[in-house]
Amino acid sequence: MAEETYTFVCTVCGWEVTVDTPELPDDFVCEVCGVGPEMFELVED
Repeated sequence: MAEETYTFVCTVCGWEVTVDTPELPDDFVCEVCGVGPEMFELVED
C-alpha cells in the first residue's frame, strides 16, 4: 500500500513540495523565495 502524499504550492513563487503530512511544519520555509508555511496552499488532486 502506497503512502499518502500531499503537494503544497507556494502562493508567492509557485514552487511545489510534496510531503507525507497534511500540514507543513511551522518552521518550513520555501526553498526558492523563503516565505513560511502560511504562504503555501494544498494542491487538491
